Amino acid sequence: MPKKYASMRDRILANSAMSSERSFNGVPCRVWLGKVTINRSGDAYGRINVRDRKTGKVKSELVHRVVVRDVKGRRLTKDMKALHLCNYTICCEEQHLAGGSQRANVRQCVEDGRHGNSYRAPVQDLKAATTTESLE
Repeated sequence: MPKKYASMRDRILANSAMSSERSFNGVPCRVWLGKVTINRSGDAYGRINVRDRKTGKVKSELVHRVVVRDVKGRRLTKDMKALHLCNYTICCEEQHLAGGSQRANVRQCVEDGRHGNSYRAPVQDLKAATTTESLE
């Protein structure tokens, strides 16, 4: 018989664990222990089954979106993203997640120095190259 949970927060807490290695602003990351999917970049994202209130059908959703929507109470449209402020995709700690646009997501990525691909140098190298060129 399946377990009964009082809330979505309880269900997420039961399927995750505090990380001893990663944290953000002094709060440890909460690592999802359940089902994960791997995207094209090789990043793991947690998935959870949620029953649709209108249709009653069960569908699989990304855990970080469920946390932002159901636990934090932020309305998320299909175009909105759930941002990982800690830059750890498997994290589901509500203090590390925020709702925002794709523009805000990319801006955070660039500011944190994670933006780059095999055709371009990482952002840190571009900033250093731009700074040295402007000094000459």
